[in-house]
Amino acid sequence: MLDPVAQGEQSFAVRTLLLLVGIAALLAGLYGRFKGIGTWPLGVDEFYISRSIDNVLRFGLPKFPCGGFYTRGLIFQYTVAGLRMCGWSPEFAGRFIAGVSSLLVLPAAYLLGKRIQGTLAGWLAVIILCVSVWEIEMARFARMYAPFQAVFAWYLVAYLRFTVEKHAAALWWMIALSVLGVLTWEGGALMGLANIFAILVSHQNGRLRAVDWRRLAGLCVLLVPLVLATRDLRGFAEAPETQTHVLEGSSGTVESASAWFAPLWQHPLWACGLLLPLLLVVLELKWIAGFRDRWLVAAGLCLVLLAAACHLFLLAGATLLLMLLVRLVDWRELGDRRARYFWLALGGFLLFWIVCGAASGALAVQRFVGFPDIYDDIVRPWGRTLPILSLGISALLLYASWNAVKSMQAAADPVAALLSLTIFIALAIGAASTDRVETRYTFFLYPPLIVLAVCAILEIARRQKILRKVPVVFTACLPLLCFSATEDLQPRHILAVDSARINFRVGMSAARVAHYYPHSDMRGAAQWLAAHARPGDVVITGIPTLDQYDHRIDYFYLDLSDNRYETYVCPDNRTERWSNLPVLYTGEALRPIVTSGQRVFATLYEPTEERVANYARKAGWSVTRVWSAEFGNADVVLITRNPVGAAQ
Repeated sequence: MLDPVAQGEQSFAVRTLLLLVGIAALLAGLYGRFKGIGTWPLGVDEFYISRSIDNVLRFGLPKFPCGGFYTRGLIFQYTVAGLRMCGWSPEFAGRFIAGVSSLLVLPAAYLLGKRIQGTLAGWLAVIILCVSVWEIEMARFARMYAPFQAVFAWYLVAYLRFTVEKHAAALWWMIALSVLGVLTWEGGALMGLANIFAILVSHQNGRLRAVDWRRLAGLCVLLVPLVLATRDLRGFAEAPETQTHVLEGSSGTVESASAWFAPLWQHPLWACGLLLPLLLVVLELKWIAGFRDRWLVAAGLCLVLLAAACHLFLLAGATLLLMLLVRLVDWRELGDRRARYFWLALGGFLLFWIVCGAASGALAVQRFVGFPDIYDDIVRPWGRTLPILSLGISALLLYASWNAVKSMQAAADPVAALLSLTIFIALAIGAASTDRVETRYTFFLYPPLIVLAVCAILEIARRQKILRKVPVVFTACLPLLCFSATEDLQPRHILAVDSARINFRVGMSAARVAHYYPHSDMRGAAQWLAAHARPGDVVITGIPTLDQYDHRIDYFYLDLSDNRYETYVCPDNRTERWSNLPVLYTGEALRPIVTSGQRVFATLYEPTEERVANYARKAGWSVTRVWSAEFGNADVVLITRNPVGAAQ
């Protein structure tokens, strides 16, 4: 044991170190978030919301001239609109709000870390989030992901106050933040589900009180408008039959339980294999019925068995873990001899589906964790981009979960509360159907994961006898050392954050580009067209962002294999919604324009350019690339009718 003087000296050293490192991290974070944020042109997704903000300034509402409304990020849209009314540029205004929102995450992360394991954990989480490249890149992205992350981080603070500290008034903050969240991004509906989960977590020995039932009823009613607020009101065009045929089966979907039961109807004898685990379930009903005074426990155990019977093993395992974390059931109760048929039934279901899958030639581990589809929605996107960070966080979460489950006797465990909510939100994300999977859609989970990882590292260090003899300063540095070994700490990236190389993702892998979001130099294309396109020339674009910088575009082009038809084209099937330009659909629509003898300049992505060039060769036209973006994959091509004798 250290004497009081030595302890005081080490405590002073830790505070001094944290202060110095914290100041350096904050300065680096401010530099990374705001250096040159208005320099480079808007990315495609930034353009979408910026064009909707143009419509807010024009009409007072985010409505398209051709009909429909863009209701994503309403709070963000109107806030940026206010800054633009003050003369700020679209690029600077949108990214400034995102950057400020990213800073608002920091005090919330500090409070979370402090509540779980003290001031040291809070400061370490703040330092990591300050210099995180992912946090910095999203803070420079003029969309609503950083603002929503800030709302969610503060929601977590209120959530812990309600569930752990038992402050009833915190529920009103949770409700207010869930409403604010859904107005910031449609993911806010998840916070509506979290409100309901918080009531279940606040159970009294596996039962709900009368006040809990009233709260639950009110929050279920609130969930309805929160979900309705996520509806897309753009008004979509119907894709032509040719495109529908081309795109049919192009997107993968998670197999439902019915797909697994289908072979059983073809081979009835296989279904007999279910009889044994079902018999074990019947034998175990007596044990489950013993929890009738704790009906939440009985309901949870039945849900676990039902999920396993339907081949939803991820749902079964996650439900069991949640029951342990929220203290519905003690792990010692599950290890009781009376629970043996419960575990035998789960093992029987697992064995049956393994045999069934092998016999049908469809045995794959991924299929056993297919729903909720956390693998495709979270694990795979994070893992391919940030493998070291993802593996580290996963291992630390497993440790934190095991530690929280073992310490069930604790009256209120903030680690268990934050872990259970994070798992619940992840399950909800995996259960929601989506046609696109990007890491930015789960970006809001990053701060609580960092807080939990930091606290887990400090807890591991605290339990190691050898580390008790080293200075506390070294222990305090462990989370920072671990983070420095991941892909999310890149000092060179931060130093050159406003350079063309970083902004346009030069030399980055495709996964990393998608992670940070790609950019193309559409301002450069507009400048080239302004210098070379003459009056009488026809200017076409297949990239909507060009309309932000070139206002003399005549048409918007989509080809047959472009899957953006329904989202880009207005219900009239003639107008592109973001630029309000007439649509040319497929190469055939180019024929009357090209054959008229006019020069046609088309700004296209490389894949679309190749398809246009193939069509042009068959039509006998000349296609020449006249400009290529130094950064990005956009090109300007000149399309002309060949001299007499060319194919018509």
